[in-house]
Amino acid sequence: MTTTDQDIPGQLATLPDELTSDPDWLADSRKESRKAYNASDLPIRSVHLWRYTDPALFLHSNGSAPVAESNADIPAYTEALSKFSDGSLSALALDNACRTFEIKIAQAAAKNTPVVMTLRQAAIERPDLVQSHLGSLVGAQFGKFEALNMALWSDGIFIYIPKGAKLAEPIHLLRSGSSGEAWSYGRTLIVADEDSEVTLIDEYFSANAAISGKSNNVVELIGLSRSNIHYFAIQRNNLNSLSFYTQRSVLHDSAKTTTVFATLGAKQHKADVGTVMKGRRTESLQYGLVFGSGKQQFDHHTVHINQGANGYSNLDFKVVLKDKAHSAYTGLIRVDKHVQNCEAYQSNRNLLLTRGARAESIPELEILCDEVICTHGATVGPIDEMQLFYLMNRGIPKNEATKILVRGFVEPTLALMPDSLQGQIRRHVDQRLETL
Repeated sequence: MTTTDQDIPGQLATLPDELTSDPDWLADSRKESRKAYNASDLPIRSVHLWRYTDPALFLHSNGSAPVAESNADIPAYTEALSKFSDGSLSALALDNACRTFEIKIAQAAAKNTPVVMTLRQAAIERPDLVQSHLGSLVGAQFGKFEALNMALWSDGIFIYIPKGAKLAEPIHLLRSGSSGEAWSYGRTLIVADEDSEVTLIDEYFSANAAISGKSNNVVELIGLSRSNIHYFAIQRNNLNSLSFYTQRSVLHDSAKTTTVFATLGAKQHKADVGTVMKGRRTESLQYGLVFGSGKQQFDHHTVHINQGANGYSNLDFKVVLKDKAHSAYTGLIRVDKHVQNCEAYQSNRNLLLTRGARAESIPELEILCDEVICTHGATVGPIDEMQLFYLMNRGIPKNEATKILVRGFVEPTLALMPDSLQGQIRRHVDQRLETL
């Protein structure tokens, strides 16, 4: 008896008919990715990157296509549209379950001519910008579930910032999940050309609060020489959803990137965020904020890979947990051979507000040369009793004192974000703290 892909649970037997109209180079990429996904084994749970999450959760499952909500039913879009109208955004893009899109570019931004369009449209109309970059960082060989995304992404967003363009206002991307229970596969490609600068807000949320949405999203950021990318990723899916997220940046000579990601939602969320510092004199700053409650489970992996001399990287990853929430964090700094005069720092701090909360921290250094400065540190524990005593001794009730200390813990990360995001996340933190 012979076994086919159709007979093995989780295998991808064929590509959906809707993906058969791609250009030849993209169709070939999808076929290669499908083969890579089917051929690769399920990650082993004894490997530290999968020790705390069951990889079987993210296997492909046949079913109906994702369902998109009406734009009028998405409050986040209405709010963002108001900001666009008053000139606070350079561009606005709504990705509705990877099925429908609405994209707007401000006239003021048009002077710098950014390209903002759907990724499939860009693959057809602008292959000169897309083909060499799509999958260059997160391709078929990156990992099993990244290969699945490369094979099945139905659509996504493409952004190109031309040489020398510096956008004064952010580009806001809104990612509404499916209102059904089917997997959605979204993909984003952002290319910042030489001497350009852009701020991107990438916001993921559930269209339907009651549906157990499932999403597999990949983001690739290309920073060419002397570019400067500010990228803010917010994940606030509903507490029934399952989320898999991979993001990679590459920096060429003298390029900079600041990445801030806030993980607030989902029942279970696994993320892999990293920067490849390919050129000389690059700079990468990463900041993470996780706030979990109930039985939420978060599994984050961050990486800085230094491949060019005189690079600087710094990572500050903060976690706040209450109830029976669980966070696992693994952070890697890698400095390749003959890459001298690099500085790299990594910090992971975990604040546990209740006895049932649990955090794991696994910092890693992989230094293959000698003239570098690299440090890392991690802490896991409850709120400092002396700080709590200090506030309570001045007449502040214990619950309120705890809230003050938690707000102070997360405030440095929030202060890095655009004003509109700061208010939104502060409200979210306050809501989680109400039941302390």
